[in-house]
Amino acid sequence: MLLSIKPRFAEQILAGTKTVEFRRSWAAEPVGLAVVYSSSPVQRLVGIVEIDGSVFASPASVWTKCRARGPGLERKELMEYFAGKTQVYGVLLGEVALPAKPVPPKSLIRNFRPPQSYRYLTASELRRIGRQFGLVEESA
Repeated sequence: MLLSIKPRFAEQILAGTKTVEFRRSWAAEPVGLAVVYSSSPVQRLVGIVEIDGSVFASPASVWTKCRARGPGLERKELMEYFAGKTQVYGVLLGEVALPAKPVPPKSLIRNFRPPQSYRYLTASELRRIGRQFGLVEESA
C-alpha cells in the first residue's frame, strides 16, 4: 500500500516517535507494509513501515486505545480531524525501513499521482520500491 502522509507526521513515523496513524477510512484487505509518501512540499517516498494491525472504534475509543503509542498530535486536533465520523481507525505501525535518500515517486511508479489517502501497489511497483530501499535483491 502507498500511504499519503503530511510531512509533519511522516517525520515522526520515520523517527519512531509516532507508531499509530489515525485514519477516517482504511483498507478492506489486510495490509502488511505501507510505503510512506510524504505529501507536499516534500513529495517523496521516505520510508516503508510494517503494519501491525488496526483498531476500529469510535474516535474517543481509538484515542484511548492508541494514545500511548505516540499519536503525534493532541486529542483536540484528532477529534477535529474525526469530526462527523462515528467509527475510525488507528493503524498500528511497526518497524520502519528508510531509503538512503528520499525517492521521487515518478522514478518508480508509472503515471504516479499522489493518492488522497492511500492506494494499493502492484507487486511490480512494490518490488521496484523494495529494490530502491535496499530491501529486495536486484535479481528478484
